Amino acid sequence: MTRSGLRLAMATLGALSVSGALAQSYGSQDQVLTIGAAAFRSLDSFDTEIDEFGYLHDRGVHLAPLPLPEGAIMDTLCVYAADSESGSENFVRSHVVAIKQVPEGEAPNLKVVGSEAFSDDSGYQKVCAVLAETVSGKADVDGDGTADPVVYYVHVQFPDSPNSLGVGGVQITWRRQVSAPSGRTFADVPSSDPGFGYVEALAASGITAGCSPTDYCPDASLTRRQMAVFLSKALGLNWTD
Repeated sequence: MTRSGLRLAMATLGALSVSGALAQSYGSQDQVLTIGAAAFRSLDSFDTEIDEFGYLHDRGVHLAPLPLPEGAIMDTLCVYAADSESGSENFVRSHVVAIKQVPEGEAPNLKVVGSEAFSDDSGYQKVCAVLAETVSGKADVDGDGTADPVVYYVHVQFPDSPNSLGVGGVQITWRRQVSAPSGRTFADVPSSDPGFGYVEALAASGITAGCSPTDYCPDASLTRRQMAVFLSKALGLNWTD
Protein backbone atom coordinates (compact mmCIF):
# COMPACT_ATOMS: atom_id res chain seq x y z
CA MET A 1 0.00 0.00 0.00
CA THR A 2 1.28 3.46 -0.84
CA ARG A 3 1.57 6.22 1.73
CA SER A 4 -1.34 8.06 0.13
CA GLY A 5 -3.39 4.87 0.31
CA LEU A 6 -2.54 4.50 3.99
CA ARG A 7 -3.68 8.06 4.64
CA LEU A 8 -7.01 7.45 2.96
CA ALA A 9 -7.53 4.20 4.85
CA MET A 10 -6.70 5.86 8.17
CA ALA A 11 -9.36 8.48 7.50
CA THR A 12 -12.07 5.82 7.83
CA LEU A 13 -10.41 3.45 10.32
CA GLY A 14 -12.45 2.90 13.49
CA ALA A 15 -11.28 2.37 17.06
CA LEU A 16 -8.95 -0.60 17.51
CA SER A 17 -8.46 -2.85 20.51
CA VAL A 18 -5.20 -3.97 22.06
CA SER A 19 -4.55 -7.57 22.96
CA GLY A 20 -2.71 -7.38 26.27
CA ALA A 21 -3.21 -4.59 28.78
CA LEU A 22 -0.68 -1.84 29.33
CA ALA A 23 1.47 -2.77 32.29
CA GLN A 24 0.40 -0.87 35.39
CA SER A 25 3.82 -0.99 37.03
CA TYR A 26 5.61 2.26 37.70
CA GLY A 27 9.21 3.40 37.87
CA SER A 28 11.93 4.06 35.30
CA GLN A 29 12.80 0.40 34.67
CA ASP A 30 12.26 -1.27 31.30
CA GLN A 31 8.72 -2.47 30.66
CA VAL A 32 7.25 -4.54 27.83
CA LEU A 33 3.94 -4.02 26.05
CA THR A 34 2.75 -7.03 24.06
CA ILE A 35 0.25 -6.54 21.24
CA GLY A 36 -1.19 -9.80 19.94
CA ALA A 37 -2.06 -10.57 16.33
CA ALA A 38 -5.80 -10.22 17.01
CA ALA A 39 -5.37 -6.50 17.77
CA PHE A 40 -4.34 -5.68 14.20
CA ARG A 41 -6.86 -4.50 11.65
CA SER A 42 -6.38 -4.56 7.89
CA LEU A 43 -6.34 -1.31 5.95
CA ASP A 44 -6.91 -3.20 2.71
CA SER A 45 -9.93 -5.07 1.41
CA PHE A 46 -8.71 -8.41 2.78
CA ASP A 47 -10.30 -10.18 5.73
CA THR A 48 -8.07 -10.54 8.78
CA GLU A 49 -7.22 -14.21 9.28
CA ILE A 50 -5.94 -15.57 12.60
CA ASP A 51 -4.93 -19.25 12.58
CA GLU A 52 -5.30 -21.81 15.38
CA PHE A 53 -1.90 -20.84 16.80
CA GLY A 54 -2.82 -17.17 17.08
CA TYR A 55 -0.83 -16.01 14.05
CA LEU A 56 -2.06 -13.35 11.63
CA HIS A 57 -2.01 -14.45 7.98
CA ASP A 58 -2.98 -11.87 5.44
CA ARG A 59 -1.86 -9.49 2.75
CA GLY A 60 -1.28 -5.77 2.80
CA VAL A 61 -1.06 -3.28 5.68
CA HIS A 62 -2.32 -3.72 9.26
CA LEU A 63 -2.36 -1.33 12.22
CA ALA A 64 -2.78 -1.76 15.98
CA PRO A 65 -3.01 1.09 18.52
CA LEU A 66 -0.04 1.79 20.77
CA PRO A 67 -1.42 3.01 24.15
CA LEU A 68 1.73 4.25 25.86
CA PRO A 69 1.68 7.14 28.37
CA GLU A 70 2.78 10.62 27.45
CA GLY A 71 6.53 11.04 27.92
CA ALA A 72 7.33 7.31 27.73
CA ILE A 73 10.55 6.42 25.96
CA MET A 74 10.11 3.69 23.34
CA ASP A 75 13.36 1.70 23.15
CA THR A 76 12.77 -1.23 20.78
CA LEU A 77 10.12 -2.84 18.57
CA CYS A 78 10.19 -6.63 18.12
CA VAL A 79 7.94 -8.60 15.76
CA TYR A 80 7.37 -12.36 16.06
CA ALA A 81 7.01 -14.02 12.66
CA ALA A 82 6.92 -17.55 11.24
CA ASP A 83 7.20 -18.85 7.68
CA SER A 84 6.03 -22.43 7.10
CA GLU A 85 7.59 -22.71 3.65
CA SER A 86 11.38 -22.64 3.53
CA GLY A 87 12.75 -20.58 0.66
CA SER A 88 9.43 -18.86 -0.03
CA GLU A 89 11.10 -15.43 0.01
CA ASN A 90 8.25 -14.02 2.08
CA PHE A 91 8.84 -11.17 4.48
CA VAL A 92 7.08 -8.87 6.89
CA ARG A 93 8.08 -5.34 7.82
CA SER A 94 6.98 -3.49 10.93
CA HIS A 95 7.47 -0.05 12.42
CA VAL A 96 5.78 2.53 14.64
CA VAL A 97 3.97 5.48 13.10
CA ALA A 98 2.69 8.75 14.57
CA ILE A 99 -0.50 9.73 12.75
CA LYS A 100 -1.86 13.26 12.72
CA GLN A 101 -5.36 13.64 14.12
CA VAL A 102 -7.63 15.43 11.67
CA PRO A 103 -11.40 16.02 11.33
CA GLU A 104 -13.40 13.02 10.16
CA GLY A 105 -13.27 12.56 6.42
CA GLU A 106 -9.86 14.15 5.94
CA ALA A 107 -6.82 12.05 5.06
CA PRO A 108 -4.20 12.27 7.85
CA ASN A 109 -0.47 12.53 7.42
CA LEU A 110 1.95 10.28 9.26
CA LYS A 111 5.52 10.05 10.50
CA VAL A 112 7.56 6.85 10.81
CA VAL A 113 9.13 6.55 14.27
CA GLY A 114 12.53 4.91 14.65
CA SER A 115 13.90 2.02 12.58
CA GLU A 116 12.03 -0.75 10.78
CA ALA A 117 11.94 -4.42 11.82
CA PHE A 118 12.27 -6.58 8.70
CA SER A 119 11.87 -10.39 8.75
CA ASP A 120 12.96 -13.00 6.20
CA ASP A 121 11.98 -16.59 5.32
CA SER A 122 14.04 -18.37 7.98
CA GLY A 123 11.11 -19.99 9.82
CA TYR A 124 10.25 -18.91 13.36
CA GLN A 125 12.01 -15.70 14.26
CA LYS A 126 12.07 -12.57 16.38
CA VAL A 127 13.29 -9.44 14.64
CA CYS A 128 13.80 -6.15 16.43
CA ALA A 129 14.40 -2.50 15.56
CA VAL A 130 15.61 0.46 17.59
CA LEU A 131 13.01 3.17 18.20
CA ALA A 132 14.71 5.58 20.63
CA GLU A 133 11.70 7.90 20.60
CA THR A 134 9.69 9.72 23.26
CA VAL A 135 5.91 9.47 23.09
CA SER A 136 4.41 12.92 22.66
CA GLY A 137 0.85 14.01 22.12
CA LYS A 138 2.09 16.41 19.46
CA ALA A 139 4.60 16.04 16.63
CA ASP A 140 5.50 17.75 13.38
CA VAL A 141 4.38 15.15 10.84
CA ASP A 142 3.89 17.59 7.95
CA GLY A 143 7.39 19.06 8.12
CA ASP A 144 5.99 22.57 8.38
CA GLY A 145 7.47 23.31 11.80
CA THR A 146 4.10 23.01 13.57
CA ALA A 147 3.47 20.30 16.17
CA ASP A 148 0.05 18.72 15.58
CA PRO A 149 -1.91 16.26 17.79
CA VAL A 150 -0.92 12.68 16.94
CA VAL A 151 -1.74 9.10 17.93
CA TYR A 152 0.65 6.16 17.73
CA TYR A 153 0.13 2.84 15.95
CA VAL A 154 2.20 -0.24 15.18
CA HIS A 155 2.31 -0.90 11.46
CA VAL A 156 2.75 -4.40 9.98
CA GLN A 157 2.99 -4.97 6.23
CA PHE A 158 2.84 -8.31 4.39
CA PRO A 159 3.65 -9.04 0.73
CA ASP A 160 0.87 -8.23 -1.73
CA SER A 161 0.53 -11.86 -2.84
CA PRO A 162 -0.82 -14.79 -0.74
CA ASN A 163 1.95 -16.26 1.36
CA SER A 164 2.84 -18.71 4.12
CA LEU A 165 4.05 -16.00 6.48
CA GLY A 166 2.37 -15.38 9.84
CA VAL A 167 2.80 -12.79 12.59
CA GLY A 168 2.13 -13.73 16.21
CA GLY A 169 2.35 -10.16 17.50
CA VAL A 170 4.78 -7.45 18.47
CA GLN A 171 6.45 -6.25 21.64
CA ILE A 172 7.45 -2.71 22.52
CA THR A 173 10.15 -2.24 25.16
CA TRP A 174 9.63 1.10 26.86
CA ARG A 175 10.26 3.00 30.08
CA ARG A 176 8.83 5.93 31.95
CA GLN A 177 10.78 9.10 32.61
CA VAL A 178 10.38 12.07 34.91
CA SER A 179 9.82 15.31 33.06
CA ALA A 180 8.81 18.65 34.49
CA PRO A 181 7.71 22.10 33.28
CA SER A 182 10.43 24.70 32.94
CA GLY A 183 8.70 27.11 35.34
CA ARG A 184 9.36 27.47 39.06
CA THR A 185 6.54 26.86 41.54
CA PHE A 186 8.15 27.15 45.00
CA ALA A 187 10.41 29.91 46.29
CA ASP A 188 12.44 27.50 48.45
CA VAL A 189 13.26 25.08 45.58
CA PRO A 190 15.49 26.94 43.10
CA SER A 191 16.31 25.49 39.69
CA SER A 192 19.80 24.66 41.00
CA ASP A 193 18.34 22.28 43.62
CA PRO A 194 19.05 18.58 42.80
CA GLY A 195 15.39 17.80 43.39
CA PHE A 196 13.99 20.71 41.36
CA GLY A 197 12.72 18.64 38.40
CA TYR A 198 11.14 16.02 40.64
CA VAL A 199 9.40 18.60 42.83
CA GLU A 200 8.09 20.47 39.80
CA ALA A 201 6.83 17.20 38.30
CA LEU A 202 4.86 16.45 41.47
CA ALA A 203 3.44 19.97 41.57
CA ALA A 204 2.45 19.95 37.89
CA SER A 205 0.67 16.60 38.26
CA GLY A 206 -1.27 17.75 41.32
CA ILE A 207 0.41 15.29 43.68
CA THR A 208 1.65 18.04 45.97
CA ALA A 209 0.71 21.64 46.65
CA GLY A 210 3.65 22.27 48.96
CA CYS A 211 3.53 23.29 52.60
CA SER A 212 2.25 26.79 51.74
CA PRO A 213 1.18 28.66 48.61
CA THR A 214 4.79 29.70 47.96
CA ASP A 215 6.97 27.04 49.64
CA TYR A 216 7.57 23.31 49.36
CA CYS A 217 9.59 22.86 52.61
CA PRO A 218 11.99 20.37 50.96
CA ASP A 219 13.83 19.51 54.18
CA ALA A 220 10.77 19.00 56.38
CA SER A 221 9.94 15.53 57.69
CA LEU A 222 7.27 13.49 55.92
CA THR A 223 4.54 11.84 57.95
CA ARG A 224 2.98 8.50 57.05
CA ARG A 225 -0.28 10.36 56.39
CA GLN A 226 1.41 12.64 53.89
CA MET A 227 3.13 9.68 52.29
CA ALA A 228 -0.26 7.99 51.82
CA VAL A 229 -1.61 11.09 50.09
CA PHE A 230 1.41 11.35 47.78
CA LEU A 231 1.35 7.69 46.76
CA SER A 232 -2.41 7.48 46.29
CA LYS A 233 -2.42 10.55 44.06
CA ALA A 234 0.65 9.37 42.11
CA LEU A 235 -0.79 5.90 41.43
CA GLY A 236 -4.34 7.12 40.88
CA LEU A 237 -5.65 4.62 43.39
CA ASN A 238 -9.43 4.26 43.28
CA TRP A 239 -11.78 1.40 44.11
CA THR A 240 -15.53 1.10 43.70
CA ASP A 241 -17.82 -1.44 45.30
